[in-house]
Amino acid sequence: MKFALGLFLFCFTVTPVFAQQKAAGPSVPDKEAVTARFATVNTIESRFTQQKFMALLEEPVTSEGVFYFEKPSRIRWQYTKPFQNGFLIADGVTYRLEKDKKEEQKNPLAHNIAAQLLAWLTFDLEALSKQYAVEFTADGVVLTPLKKGFINRIKVTFSAQNPQALSKVEILENGGDKTVLRFTHPKTNHKLPAEAFQ
Repeated sequence: MKFALGLFLFCFTVTPVFAQQKAAGPSVPDKEAVTARFATVNTIESRFTQQKFMALLEEPVTSEGVFYFEKPSRIRWQYTKPFQNGFLIADGVTYRLEKDKKEEQKNPLAHNIAAQLLAWLTFDLEALSKQYAVEFTADGVVLTPLKKGFINRIKVTFSAQNPQALSKVEILENGGDKTVLRFTHPKTNHKLPAEAFQ
């Protein structure tokens, strides 16, 4: 249950922003073009840094890790610092990762939360639209939950070096806390390590 709760709190603190500039000034990106661009992504690999900003703490809680994605729905989200844990979805089964061990999670909440994270990372607009109002702006995309909860909005920023990947996700909570994910040198559509989903 700790795993499910931790993943839940993590997942519902992220926001996307897409920056696009034209000579005449900023313009709203074309929804169809963005959707088509991400639809061609078959694999993703990236390192990430996660910072959790909380009103009760002077400094953010920082962790690092790596994630892998392979279409249609395999994902490994692995923290490497300061602790080695995370989760894995492979062949429709959700696992909790703890150092060199993995444990199957029977609780459907864990799978649903992991699937939510997968929709953000792959920018699955169809899946996102079922739970969020999606606003394309000159900065990118703002997601506002359709149902009231503790998330205020989510912003996603796409990578300037690789437009098929994200550079930042920021989750803003109604209470003022936020989580920021930054992705380093994301790679798309290349061969992933054999151990990525083991």
